Amino acid sequence: MFFQLSTKKEKLITVLLSFWVITFAIILTTFLSPLLYNQQVNTFHLPKLVHMSSTQIKENYGHIIHYLSIFTNTSMQVSSKLITSKATSIHFADVKKVLGVIQIYFLLSTLILIPLIHTSLKEKRHMFFKTTPIVLIVIIGIVGSFMAMNFDSAFTLMHQLIFRNNYWLIDPSVDPIINIFPETFFLELGVILLAIIALMIVLMIIIDKYLKKCYLEEENKLY
Repeated sequence: MFFQLSTKKEKLITVLLSFWVITFAIILTTFLSPLLYNQQVNTFHLPKLVHMSSTQIKENYGHIIHYLSIFTNTSMQVSSKLITSKATSIHFADVKKVLGVIQIYFLLSTLILIPLIHTSLKEKRHMFFKTTPIVLIVIIGIVGSFMAMNFDSAFTLMHQLIFRNNYWLIDPSVDPIINIFPETFFLELGVILLAIIALMIVLMIIIDKYLKKCYLEEENKLY
């Protein structure tokens, strides 16, 4: 169906738009995460784990998220109580690089998709609003199932695939910063990320049906 019904341009849009939605969800989840994190610092009993006040923990988390932006060129402003080893500092620099690639793709693909989608809609072609949700449903189905079966294994595999070193294996006795990132919090972010993608899928399905209705009404007016 995908290859039979789509033009080459629509196939390109489907691929670009699928990854655009995923990167959009990652960026939105990452940079809005302090809103959720700040509400759960005490729930996770983090002050006791790192011997810092909840306010200090929130500030340090905020500094980390700010550091991960491609528009931030300064070093990560984190308390020396949380990071003591060079390896952990390198890991966060690696995370910034990965998120940097994601943010750059999002910006560039947005600039490419706008004219592609605009010209396709002028040609009354919108199959990508049908094929993109299919691609995304498959992706979130696989990822979501893996997370549901064993989140710890999924989390470990993700790190092994993304990073070329083992610096992500942080020893809390050396670098307590790992204690301010509860696994449950990462699970919550994963669920939010998948939920955002699901909402985008629903939105594209609605747009596809709306365009079908509009084009059909236009055709009926001609006869």
